[in-house]
Amino acid sequence: MIKKAATVIGFDDGFKNLHKDKFAFLIGVVYRLDHKVEGILSAKIKIDGFDSTQKIIKLVKNTKFLPQTKCIMLSGINFAGFNIVDIQKLSSKLKMPVIAVFKKRPNLDKYIAALQNLSSYKKRILLIQKAGAIHSFNNVFFQCAGIASKEAKTIIKRSQLNSSIPEPLRLAHLIASGVALGQSTPP
Repeated sequence: MIKKAATVIGFDDGFKNLHKDKFAFLIGVVYRLDHKVEGILSAKIKIDGFDSTQKIIKLVKNTKFLPQTKCIMLSGINFAGFNIVDIQKLSSKLKMPVIAVFKKRPNLDKYIAALQNLSSYKKRILLIQKAGAIHSFNNVFFQCAGIASKEAKTIIKRSQLNSSIPEPLRLAHLIASGVALGQSTPP
């Protein structure tokens, strides 16, 4: 079981314009489950690219917070448009659980239809399918890798502080939107 002061890193992205920008900001908030922020991680990822999984792996492996980090949380599985994270690979390479949290249940039919307008759409669809079942809990939806849904629910519940969105993801969103837009937007 994860200890009270265990650390999770929550990731979200920020960008101005998906159609004009080439890159988005990827922000990670290093967050202890006793509600203390330990640090911030950042990188740039390509809009509609394929580098989000590798960038997260690199950020986490190179951080001084790695030894105490017990879980990665993501704000969904796609960043910077359709730069889709391979949560299974992320969990395997980092040797820790990954939980992708959504405010609303994703409409997979709409999602897949939108992907068909992009290059390598079949690869993107495979990444979505590989992410696994979508679960619901405490007013959010989630997918998980390297952890059972029951344990993922415990981590989600322990990280919900000011809203149904887990606090590391809420903070990552505020920081990412503030950096990209000059001011924060609500998660």
